[in-house]
Amino acid sequence: MAKDVLFQNNAAEMRAQVAKLGLAAVLAYGLFDGITYTTFFVLAFLGYEKSTGKNPAANIQALIGIVILMWTGNNVTRPFRVAGAAALAPIVDKALQKIQKTLNLPNQVFAFMAVVATVASLCLLVVGLLILSRWGK
Repeated sequence: MAKDVLFQNNAAEMRAQVAKLGLAAVLAYGLFDGITYTTFFVLAFLGYEKSTGKNPAANIQALIGIVILMWTGNNVTRPFRVAGAAALAPIVDKALQKIQKTLNLPNQVFAFMAVVATVASLCLLVVGLLILSRWGK
């Protein structure tokens, strides 16, 4: 129990450090998060399917187990994602400026929201298509 609280405090502290770096760092961290969560889900899903020969999409308990495995794998990568977000923040900031200018948006917050919506949609699309491709099999 104490270990969980310590881990949660550490995670919150890391997120606060990224937030201090600005909107671009927060977006970079979110991009890493979306990519790693999606990747770990796909790998866990396919790994479960291959190791058991069963369709995880037809078993809610298997899907919950996959989500837990995905979350665990993602927590291992947190320090790398924070460091990567800090390193990529200047590049992401330039990209946000370019998106803002190209789409004639009033400020970077709108560019941020556009990127978040696009990446979230793509991640959900990948996961959804994987589940639907196995549905009913």
